[in-house]
Amino acid sequence: MTLPSFRFGDLPMLSRAGYKEFAYDLGKRVGLSNRADPELGEGYATVCTSQAGRELWERGFLRGYAAVLRDLGLPGGYAESSARKALTSLARLGGAAASYQLQDLFHQGEHVGRLCLGKSADGRNGFVHDVGVEKKHQGRGHGRVLLQLAENHAASAGNTDMALTVFRKNTRATNLYRAAGFSRTSIHLMRQLLRAS
Repeated sequence: MTLPSFRFGDLPMLSRAGYKEFAYDLGKRVGLSNRADPELGEGYATVCTSQAGRELWERGFLRGYAAVLRDLGLPGGYAESSARKALTSLARLGGAAASYQLQDLFHQGEHVGRLCLGKSADGRNGFVHDVGVEKKHQGRGHGRVLLQLAENHAASAGNTDMALTVFRKNTRATNLYRAAGFSRTSIHLMRQLLRAS
């Protein structure tokens, strides 16, 4: 189930009933007037991801999404089919075959990360589908630059808000998003049901 922000007070009751938090929707107000620095910074450059890079990202998306669902206790086959549905749904947003955009981030000529962004299902908000910094480049501020790129893109597209979803176990990403000014707009919960014997 999804608990919107105005119902966060119900969380203790739902926890006692066996519901566990597994993901959060986060949001942030963006706009041209809110951009502190529209430039990404010295030494940074972005390019659209190549077709080979897109295929690589999609394989990683499927593996990662399914792994998170398996960690939540969902059966392997269900986790994998859910991951495929999520990717198909992502490609359908906006009605285009590949409506999400992939951008590669380079710093001083070296590939450091990739951003997947698009719009929410209703088309009103910018949406960050994935922020990925290569392991050897983590902890150097590249994630903040990728988020700045996402905000710039959303603002220039006329969006006033930006949203994303993060799994609860991904504390590194959650800390990055909170530091960038995102706050919770809803909480996703689940409860394991016992099968009748």
